Amino acid sequence: MNPHLLLILVALLYILMVGGLSALRREGLSLQFALEVIVVAGLAVVFSLVTGQVIHPAIFLIVIYLATMRARLLVDLGNLLARRGYHDRASNLYNLALQLKPDGPGRQIVTLNLAVHRLKRGQLSQAVTMLENLLTDSQGHLGLKYEAAARYNLAVGYRRQGNETKAVVEFNKVIDVMPGSLYASSAQIALEKGKQRKTPSEEESKD
Repeated sequence: MNPHLLLILVALLYILMVGGLSALRREGLSLQFALEVIVVAGLAVVFSLVTGQVIHPAIFLIVIYLATMRARLLVDLGNLLARRGYHDRASNLYNLALQLKPDGPGRQIVTLNLAVHRLKRGQLSQAVTMLENLLTDSQGHLGLKYEAAARYNLAVGYRRQGNETKAVVEFNKVIDVMPGSLYASSAQIALEKGKQRKTPSEEESKD
């Protein structure tokens, strides 16, 4: 097969594979993602024609993966640094990921992780606002896993702010969104702990 046609075929298969997985995760299909793959494929073909160098399909696949998954890879690295206590470096990586203009799903993932990072560092107001905006702006295109994570952490933020009513609502939504998941189990435990903290007088007024 013509090596240039092979690169184009690899690019199309990559779009179908990643796009299909995104659709299954309810993240929606990203036009920006598809355009980025096409642009990288076009540049690879032009480079090959000009230089006469044949680009191996495996190397080309790695290149388009790094190009299109740049934000998610930075998030993974940021999470690793955060777990090891390098919080400032982690924040810098999250912000860099946003500056690299990821596609819609990628931007949502970065925003979620940045919000959770701020929540863990006690920046409650910023974290809650980011999570509220994320859930509002996603318009149903936030994957179930990420929606459950966003709602769980939003509930935690509400509870730490002393807004137990909103926290309970979000914990219950986590259970509805992804029942049987780790987030749902954690939400159920959080709800039980919330009930145990109530005083007898509060229980009587509820009845």
